[in-house]
Amino acid sequence: MNTQDQATSTMIEQPDSTSQPMTAAEALEFLTPDLQEFLVDLHGSPESIAQAAVQLLPFGSRAALQATGLVTADGARCGTDTDTSLRLTELAFEAMAVAADRAETEELDELTARAAAIMAERHPR
Repeated sequence: MNTQDQATSTMIEQPDSTSQPMTAAEALEFLTPDLQEFLVDLHGSPESIAQAAVQLLPFGSRAALQATGLVTADGARCGTDTDTSLRLTELAFEAMAVAADRAETEELDELTARAAAIMAERHPR
C-alpha cells in the first residue's frame, strides 16, 4: 500500500459490525430542515414518484440521504457519467412518516397558539 492509499484508508472510518442501524428519527437529525420538508412532501406519494423526485435533488442532498442510509446507489447510471441512480430504502419511507408526523404536530401546535392569541385578543381579562 502506497502512502496515498494509507492516508485515504485512515481518513475513511470502517463501519463497526457491532453498531446498531440508524433509526428513522436519528436519520432525520442529520438532515437540513429543507431536506426534512422535502421528505414530508414525499410522504404518501407513490414509490415511483418519490424515487424520481430524489434523483432530481442536488448532489449534497443526495449525499446526505445516502450517508444516513435513506437511499442506496443502485449502480445504474442516469444522466451524466457521474450521476448514479438512487433507490429509497425502507428506512426512507419510515423517515418520511416520522417527518410528516412531526410536521403535523408542529402545525397543530402553531394553529392552537394562533387560536389562543385570537381568543385572548377578543376576550381580554
